[in-house]
Amino acid sequence: MKIPWRTPTALAGLAILAWVGFEIGRAGSDIAPPRFAGPSTLNKGIISGSRIDGKDWSLDYDAVTMSPDGSFVTIAHVRDGRLHQRGRPDVLMRADGVNYNLATNDLTVSGPVTFREDQGHGRMRTLRTTGAEYLGATKTLILASPTTITEGAATVTVARIEINFQTGESHLGRIVGTRAGTDP
Repeated sequence: MKIPWRTPTALAGLAILAWVGFEIGRAGSDIAPPRFAGPSTLNKGIISGSRIDGKDWSLDYDAVTMSPDGSFVTIAHVRDGRLHQRGRPDVLMRADGVNYNLATNDLTVSGPVTFREDQGHGRMRTLRTTGAEYLGATKTLILASPTTITEGAATVTVARIEINFQTGESHLGRIVGTRAGTDP
């Protein structure tokens, strides 16, 4: 009597091929996916932005956090910020926080912010507001919130102010002013 070996051998071969295919398909699934980099944080330092024509601004900070892709920087507690003006003294800045866009060289300032500008001959002009935006490409400072401007004994509050550091032009919104020694 002849035993048919072809059918069981073919079934065993298909079973072995199916098992090998399954193992090949499963191979590599136990490898952990790569971790994405989280934000990087630096404590206490100075960060600066510059253009081809020279230094644009610098910020002395308590902490800075860079986004994982490196395109945005969040800066906490700016103690000594400087907006550089060609041929004039720097505008000094203090702020709670600053967001910096590396692609556009723009700064968005948050929290109570103070700008101080040396007017020469010992006079200082101080601008106080709750937020600002500095456009690095045009060197323009925009204070869209009500801003108090103080110089000596004179105080002026404006609804909005825009200062272009390249041209020296300033555009003011609605103005309310007081000066010591004057009657309403």
